[in-house]
Amino acid sequence: MSTENNETPQETDRLEMARAMGARIAQARREAGYRTAQDFADALAISVWTVRSWESGKSQPRYHMLDTISRLTEHSKAWFLGEETARDRLDVTIGELLARKSRAEDAGEEAEEGGVYGIPALDLAAEEELVALSSDAREWGILIRIASPIAPASAEQIAALHLVLAGVARSAE
Repeated sequence: MSTENNETPQETDRLEMARAMGARIAQARREAGYRTAQDFADALAISVWTVRSWESGKSQPRYHMLDTISRLTEHSKAWFLGEETARDRLDVTIGELLARKSRAEDAGEEAEEGGVYGIPALDLAAEEELVALSSDAREWGILIRIASPIAPASAEQIAALHLVLAGVARSAE
């Protein structure tokens, strides 16, 4: 199936990713103090047209140039690629859950019971880790509910989540 512009879904996805990366490059450039595309191009020792092409989503920088862009703007390559680290996503999610719990308590409402829901275990070892994690999460007053289906998690993945939550619980005390 093609779009109105006779693009395949893959081409459409690629174009959307290029536009998103271009917007991130422009944002990072400005945040780093490069007022114009020309200023940034000079710092990168490339043509201003290349920078403008990136920022408009018409092209994307090569990986080695993305490394240089990352250094100049102090944004990670993963950020430019639209990939957050799992730790970043967890930090945001946990922060939102703690804020929701705090708001409920401030309003005199009963906060949802803590625990971990919606993470399928890969095997028996993972199930045991999940039970321990959920028990500790309830004790810490943390609720994690995964609303959309995800792949079964291994014992190592659940143990890593457990460590992160333990750190969050300690920092909230």
